[in-house]
Amino acid sequence: MSRAQNILSIQSHVVHGYVGNRAAVFPLQLLGFEVDVINSVQFSCHTGYPAIKGQKLQGDDLAMLAQGLAANDVLDHTHLLTGYTGAPSFLREVLSLLRKLPKSCRYVCDPVLGDNGKLYVPEELVSVYREEVLPLVSVLTPNQFEAELLAQRHINNLSEAAAVCDLLHSHGPETIVITSMDTPDATVEGEFVAMLLSQAGRSKWLLRLPFIAGGPFTGTGDLTAAMILAWTQLCPHEAPEALEKTGAVVQAVLQKTVSLDVARIIGGKCVPPELRILGSKRAIEEPCISMRCRLLEDPNILGIILDMDCDAFCSGEDRPAGCLLHGTRDLVERLSGAGLRLGAASSRDAASTTAALQKIGLQADRFCPIITVDLGLPPKPDSAPVLRCCTAWGLQPASVLVVAGCIDGLRCGQTAGSRTAALLQEHPDALESNQDLAEAAEFASSSLEVMLQRLFPKL
Repeated sequence: MSRAQNILSIQSHVVHGYVGNRAAVFPLQLLGFEVDVINSVQFSCHTGYPAIKGQKLQGDDLAMLAQGLAANDVLDHTHLLTGYTGAPSFLREVLSLLRKLPKSCRYVCDPVLGDNGKLYVPEELVSVYREEVLPLVSVLTPNQFEAELLAQRHINNLSEAAAVCDLLHSHGPETIVITSMDTPDATVEGEFVAMLLSQAGRSKWLLRLPFIAGGPFTGTGDLTAAMILAWTQLCPHEAPEALEKTGAVVQAVLQKTVSLDVARIIGGKCVPPELRILGSKRAIEEPCISMRCRLLEDPNILGIILDMDCDAFCSGEDRPAGCLLHGTRDLVERLSGAGLRLGAASSRDAASTTAALQKIGLQADRFCPIITVDLGLPPKPDSAPVLRCCTAWGLQPASVLVVAGCIDGLRCGQTAGSRTAALLQEHPDALESNQDLAEAAEFASSSLEVMLQRLFPKL
């Protein structure tokens, strides 16, 4: 991170257990974030227990805290994270506080309203979120029920979920993650838990994770929202990677939880086990991704062109770029075996291009055609190299993916009418900035293997 990331987290607090700030703050600190904490409520235990005792912070109390922070010139947070809010007056005071924060502050909002068709809060809060909060939100993390409430639409399938996301984008949030989907097509009839990622104006991604028995668990939504904040900051140009790491953390915490504890009957009520967050320290710091995102809609890609004019393809294996291509050889073999057309384009001559392919472990005979300077075509960003491949394959440009690590390569694909994927660079002396590459392409990844896994999950 280029500068200190300071989060103001306004959520519930419990003396015993792991929900709200107790589920969010420690994981955020492990990942290098400074976290200032305001507890919207302080309860003895979370509401899954039979006896609920404690206090609620009122709007006036929050205003007083904000005044103190402002007077001491410490309202300099880069992120605002909010979770459970019990009253409209308190939520409106949160918005007043947000206006005192730097204009660059990103607001990550977990609209804790309810789940499984049941509201946890006064119904009037829904309209406050919809009309007053959403226009100020950068990242929204509702569950399916909360997304339905905010959009005033039911979700019966993934297509309707995508439409709900688009509607919510129009109210303000640039990024939306529906943190739990309940539709049969999302969960494959309950076999998986599912999350949906939507960025305004971009493709939508579905992440399916194995269902873990032993719940229902409390605090997972709070942990999820915190990890979405963290990983979208740490992986700013690759939102699917951020969601995959978030899912990996939550899965690891749940697996640790059920391996050590079970639900208990307390006062005649079944209380789920508390999340084992402290015992999951290593998994939080270094999540092990086992499940990748997939596009919500079939991309219908029939051909792939690798633009060889980027550091990843030109550098030796001892350079950091070598890991960008890890596993690519095996995947190229599978793509070829599945009938996808593979081509390559380079501003160098045929011999140099063939040598570059072989240097990174790819057999030149897997790529046909290989477009090189010898052919005398107009150079990039002209569309000629891509169109020559499309003509050779008898494919429309829209069914071809151009993978490039430079802006001109991406523009070559765009002007031809093809799909584009940016191969992000991992070393500081890259000619193109990753932000420019990610903004110029439809897809982006720091690994060619991972990119192709997401686009072709059946391989």
